[in-house]
Amino acid sequence: MKTKRTKSKLLCTICFLLLLLIVPASATDAMIDRSRTQFGDLTANEINYINSRMVEARADMVLIPDVNVIADYGTGSTSDQDFIDNINSLDETVDMNVVLIHSHGGSDDDNHKSAVQFKDSSWLFANEVDNWLDDINGGFIFMGTCNSTKYADLGWEFLCEDFDSYFGYRGPVFTLHNARFYAAFFDLATFTNVEVCDAADYAEDEVEEEFGNADDVGYNRFLGDDNLCLRT
Repeated sequence: MKTKRTKSKLLCTICFLLLLLIVPASATDAMIDRSRTQFGDLTANEINYINSRMVEARADMVLIPDVNVIADYGTGSTSDQDFIDNINSLDETVDMNVVLIHSHGGSDDDNHKSAVQFKDSSWLFANEVDNWLDDINGGFIFMGTCNSTKYADLGWEFLCEDFDSYFGYRGPVFTLHNARFYAAFFDLATFTNVEVCDAADYAEDEVEEEFGNADDVGYNRFLGDDNLCLRT
């Protein structure tokens, strides 16, 4: 199985590079946001680990039929509104837009709200998603931040704009565990007819195998369709 996945990744990387040459830059179907690398609290080795796992996830995403070009924000979005603007730039004519972000997250426990932080110290809350995000035609968002589904408000706003499924963590998550998790998640989720819930179970096992503990990433949940298949 692992040999098959390795071959698939190599083929995907070659196809991705070819597509960069033939598909207009405006036809962006998915995006990766590496905001977590910009906060100044990580070592060089930790940043390299995150970037390596992002590269793996990006290589797997090209197996998704609707994904031809991936926007890779290597230094992250500049602000909460910039993040939403980047999503709004995705090709809304396809059925499966995919968003992967790794950043800081938090919660307003007094008001039962989850939020995502960006490098300018802005925080994205549900009301801003409601105000800024345009409707899409369907898709999946992996909100790789602490507390991103501690409360459901943030995720449900993305679903209200026609994302099919939203993934997040209910509590704090160790940043390298998160990186390993989403790399393993997209490794399996981009095989034909694999449901995202099964990909999450697989990713949790991979984190435990590498780090010896996966309780943090295991405390997750999907909002919307947890039986969604990214590739059919």
